[in-house]
Order: sequence, then C-alpha cells, then structure tokens
Amino acid sequence: MVQTRRASGEKVKALVTGGAGFLGQYLVQQLVDSGQWEVTVFDIREAKVPGATTILGDLRNRSQVEEACKGIQVVFHCATAAPTGAGALNKSLMDGVNIQGTKNIISACQACKVTKLVATSSASVVFDGHTLQMVEETHAYAQKPMDYYTQTKIESEKLVLAANGVGGVATCALRPSGIFGEGDPLFVPTVAKQAANGKMKYVIGNGKNQMDFTYVGNVAQAHIQAAEALSLDSVLAGSAYFITNQEPLPFWTMMGHVVEGLGYRRPHIHLPFLLILSIAFIFEYIIRPLISPIKKLETDFTVNRILLATTERTFSCAKAKRDFGYVPKISMETGIERTLKSFQHLRKKPLADKDQ
Repeated sequence: MVQTRRASGEKVKALVTGGAGFLGQYLVQQLVDSGQWEVTVFDIREAKVPGATTILGDLRNRSQVEEACKGIQVVFHCATAAPTGAGALNKSLMDGVNIQGTKNIISACQACKVTKLVATSSASVVFDGHTLQMVEETHAYAQKPMDYYTQTKIESEKLVLAANGVGGVATCALRPSGIFGEGDPLFVPTVAKQAANGKMKYVIGNGKNQMDFTYVGNVAQAHIQAAEALSLDSVLAGSAYFITNQEPLPFWTMMGHVVEGLGYRRPHIHLPFLLILSIAFIFEYIIRPLISPIKKLETDFTVNRILLATTERTFSCAKAKRDFGYVPKISMETGIERTLKSFQHLRKKPLADKDQ
C-alpha cells in the first residue's frame, strides 16, 4: 500500500523527471502497471509508455518545472545530463540540468506542497579511483571525483538531502551502480562498437577486480519501494542508499558476457596495468595538449577510464534492505540474458558461430 494515498482506491499523483529516458521509462512503466499511481512525465521528449501523461519541458526553466509539479504528491527526479555523445564535455549542460535543474525541482516541490522527493544519484559519488569494497553509505564523498559529471552528481545529491524537511518535503537519494538492461543507450552499444573495432580483445590488469552492476528494472523497483516507505518521520528522510543487484562479479567477466553474447570472442589478451596507465597518462596529459592546437584528438583511452576498468567497486545494500525492503527481483543472469536478446541487431555472428 502506498502511504501517500488520501483515500482508499485513490491513485497517488507522481511526476517522473527524465521519464522518457532509459531508467525513467522503466520506472514509469512499473508505476503504471501497479495501478496505484497517476503518472506524469516531465522531459524534453515524449514518453512512450501508454497510461502516462507527458509534459514537455526543460528542467532549467523554473516556471516550467513548477507548473509540472502542481497537484503532484511524489516526485521521482531521474533526469540527468550524462557525459555521453555530443554532451560529453558540455559542462554548462551538466551544470544546468544536474545542479540548477535539481534546485528548480526542490524549489517547485516546496512551493507546490509535494510531500516526497526521491532522486536518482549514482554510486560514483564516492569513487575517486581507489578500491571500494562493499562500502556503506557512511563512506565520504569523493574528494577528487573521476569526472565533471560525477562532481555535479555529488552537488545534486547534497542539495536533495539538505532539502529534507524544508517546506514539508521528505527527500532521499538512490545510488545505483552500473545500470544495464534492454534499451540501454550507453553500456551495451559502446561495448559493441569497441568490439567491432577490435578493441575488446584485451584485459587490463589481472581481470579480477569486482564491480557491482544493476539491472534497470531493479533500480526502478527500488525507487518505488523507497517512495512508499519515505515520510518526514521515516529513517529514509534525508538519507542516501546504494542500489545494486547484490551479485558483484569481475568487471572483465561482465565485459566477456556482453561481447560473447554479441558474437565476439571474450577479452583474453592481458595487458600490464601500470604500463597501460602510464601510456594513457602520457597521451592524455602530454601528447594531446601539445597536439591540440593543431589537431583535436578524441579518445576513450584516458586515465579515468583505465581506473574505472581496473579498480574494485562494490557496495553494500544492507541499508536499503533494512529501511525499505529492497531485494532485487531480477538476477544478473536473467538481466544479462534479457539485455543481450534485445541487442541482437548489434551481433557480429549467429550464436552458432560465437566461438570463432
């Protein structure tokens, strides 16, 4: 039973920012399917979920955000400007959406008497390139975030948690790690492109570093469970939570599952970590700056990416389980199987030839 209901059988009015995005669409679908929510999406593009209403708007426009929040009881703030595609280095976009957009959401919630705000953060807010082994939420924010995007996510989360209780709004933030699933616009397509270019043959380091991944449906599930349990007098109020599939596996094993599932050979050529890190450092901080006045060089071969691929990153979900009963419904095995079936158009060869 959703606690926010005013009367028996009355649906809870929810707004999902970024509801036309990857995670947002899964969350909207689950909300609609439950039959307990009246769902409105606020996004720059139309949501494709039957049963939900879309309001086209920009998070950076405070008046549009406030208009969308009128009459809303629960806001799920999933929208984000991530470092992908054309916006990879667009710091002003990240500032505008991730920081100013979050400020606008908080202000609108307070002005419109929204009672609950559940924000999507990221497990990366505590990662600075060093080993993270089953860390809990007491772990400090990264002092030196891995990139500008993570810096804005840290600021955004801090804003949400600090706003708890102001204007009668209860807030919490969820920190998913390594989201994947059907419709994934980044992880699988990027790995497929790299495999097609012959760049997924290699394992950097010993290949044993563990990482937590999370099936997108489980992340959506966690948002709903958190919203149902959240109130001003609950333990969730003003708190952050790690969300994972609770099945960590070696990063390179996950890469192997994906490339093999797309018809390519698993990464199998081991490269020394320190050698590769040194080469990446020299290229990124010496060669590229020298050449950039003459020719702009874009590459995925950066120090941060090497660290992301070789450092242990696992997180405890004990707090989420204790405070709002989070236990992932979809296993890693099932999630990977579903994901790969949805990306068959990116396959190299039929399944029968995957060992070639």
